[in-house]
Amino acid sequence: MKKSILLLVLGILVLNTANAQKYFGKSYEPTQHIDEYFDSADVKESYTVMGKTELLQGFRSLERSQEKINDLAKKKGADGVIFSIVEEIYGTSTSSGGSVKEKKKNKTTASSSSATVDLTQKKILATFIKYK
Repeated sequence: MKKSILLLVLGILVLNTANAQKYFGKSYEPTQHIDEYFDSADVKESYTVMGKTELLQGFRSLERSQEKINDLAKKKGADGVIFSIVEEIYGTSTSSGGSVKEKKKNKTTASSSSATVDLTQKKILATFIKYK
C-alpha cells in the first residue's frame, strides 16, 4: 500500500514537471537578452511587470530550471526576470511501528513509535519585467 502511494506521488511529480510551463501575463516581441535579478530592489531601471510564471523544480537542477524560465522569458519578450524560490509542503507521511517482548511468563512489555515527515517541493517563482 505504501509503495503504491509513493509510486503514485512520484508519477504525479514526473508528469507535472513534464507539462508545458504556465505563464500569466502580456507578450511582446521576442528578446535575445534577459537580465536576471533575485530581488526586486536590485532592478535599477524603471519597469513594469508584464507577467508571472512558476515552475516546480522536480528532478532537474536549479540551474536547468532557471534556463527554462529564461527561455520562456525571451519568447514572451521580457527584458528581465526577478527570481525567487519557495518550498511548499504538499503532504505528510506518517510511519509507525511497535514491538512486544515477553520477559517472563506473566510479564509482557510493549513499545511503539511513530514519525511524521512533511513532504516538500521547491517551486521557482519568476516575475517577467519590461523596462519603460
